[in-house]
Amino acid sequence: MSERETLSERLAFRAYATIERVARALPERSGRWIFALCARLAHKVMPRVRQTVVANQARVLGLPEDDALVRASTREAFGLYARFWFDSFRLRDLEPGEAVDRFGGEGMENLDRALAAGKGAIAVTLHMGNWDAAGHWFAELGYPIVAVAEALRPKRLQELFLEQRRALGMRIVPLSGDNVGRRLAAELKAGAVVALVADRDLAGRGIEVEMFGKPRRLPAGPAMLALSTGAPILLCPSFTTERGSMCRIQPPIEFEPSGKTKDDVRALTRLLAREFERLISERPADWHMFQPAWT
Repeated sequence: MSERETLSERLAFRAYATIERVARALPERSGRWIFALCARLAHKVMPRVRQTVVANQARVLGLPEDDALVRASTREAFGLYARFWFDSFRLRDLEPGEAVDRFGGEGMENLDRALAAGKGAIAVTLHMGNWDAAGHWFAELGYPIVAVAEALRPKRLQELFLEQRRALGMRIVPLSGDNVGRRLAAELKAGAVVALVADRDLAGRGIEVEMFGKPRRLPAGPAMLALSTGAPILLCPSFTTERGSMCRIQPPIEFEPSGKTKDDVRALTRLLAREFERLISERPADWHMFQPAWT
């Protein structure tokens, strides 16, 4: 029996599917202009979302919410987020090799050395730049890339998300499935790159950390997976560029476990939080955080 959809869920699916079709049908230049226009409109007519982004940007910049720089960074954040969606929708239509050309990268040697150890690699990233393009780039270069997908409603919206990411060459493990940790561990053992976007605690059971002077929670999954498998964590942030985006693959995070699992998970997650602070500070407007980042 199919799940019963609410009116808002039906509208959400239709809106998403329609926007995807429009983005893929438009010429690139006019499409980017239209999505940029929509971003300016959304900034104007969505005060609650705008205020959420203002609060997040103010926290990152260390400035009052009414500061001119905060307001400018918020407007830029809306534009970059629209750019993310436009580019993501069109990724599957790129000619072979075009994704590699448009999506530059630094530090591939760090990933190659990590994989050579035989335990796979955990590529941790944030909601920055274009993480879908990063996954597609890895796949185009021949790396076995595995990503985790959060549960979405309605079910056909989640299926559309999964279809899009599989079309980009990624294997997907649904976050709502059984034995997620065990499945990811098996992928790592087989030599895969497991990509985790880890700057939001979706389950509400994460580790409390301090970021930009205030507590928030981050998911424990990356630390738990690394500690249980021995696979290295490499921070792989992406940033928007003029042509597309780029990924910076950093050396594996150095961490010496104490043997006390709970303490080690907390310590490693807090180490990730400090790295996230540094990366977000580089380009605050490129952090696509349109939900309250701090309670």
